[in-house]
Amino acid sequence: MDELRFDAPIGSLAIGHRDNGLMILKDLGAHGLRLQLEVKTPAAPEAGRVLVLETVLYAPYSSGHRGRLGAAAVTLAFSPDTVERPHLHYSLTSAQVRALEEHRLGDLRLEVEVRAVLPQAEGHPGCPPATLYIDVAESRWRQQLDALGPALVMEMSVPFPAGDDGRQEAVVYLREAQRRLRDNDVDGAMLEVRRTLEYIRLNSGWDWPGKKPDKERTPEERWAWIRSALEDQASGALHKDAVTKNFTYSRIEAETLIAMAAALLRLLN
Repeated sequence: MDELRFDAPIGSLAIGHRDNGLMILKDLGAHGLRLQLEVKTPAAPEAGRVLVLETVLYAPYSSGHRGRLGAAAVTLAFSPDTVERPHLHYSLTSAQVRALEEHRLGDLRLEVEVRAVLPQAEGHPGCPPATLYIDVAESRWRQQLDALGPALVMEMSVPFPAGDDGRQEAVVYLREAQRRLRDNDVDGAMLEVRRTLEYIRLNSGWDWPGKKPDKERTPEERWAWIRSALEDQASGALHKDAVTKNFTYSRIEAETLIAMAAALLRLLN
């Protein structure tokens, strides 16, 4: 346990987290991370009757930095020389859970910065913060993730190349596709996807497999075939023949093709 040190005559308040006191739970539209603390109060009636714990949850990086996950606070009735076991609740999005998994090497490691306030105390009501270090065994963390079942949605963002990248011509097409989609111009967005895929065809260096059997194609020839299939799917937005003249695309289809084109663009050097 760590200590939160108040001015005399209050003294120190011992604080820690319960073993196996961290759980990830289903929540409405997100996921809830519940943490149970253990607080040992000093025998100090001068502290008043209220204790407020303010916390910030972090995920440490291997670089030594840490990422902020969320904040939570709890208000307790202060009773001298007792042990309290409050629960704290943090809301995490699917993207945050995915980020935890990407950075996790073995056991899950988290940090909780705790600040305590005694608003009715005689003297200064606050104290320097303490940091609690939490380790969750990999096997136990995986069991908890598995228990979420279909409630856990692992989102994946496909980034466009950076602003100083040589593929900016194609990035301009993709940004325009997004703009058109925001204006509810689905066909226009699909046409910008086609322009992106044409750029990839001209700049990828992927050989076309021709009539080569599927199982004999090289990885580059398979990427070329995938790119061609996406371009064929997007070509319906032109409505230029008897088959495609009645094609109607949804926003979800346009969003999917934008993401797939962006993903292919990442393969280009």
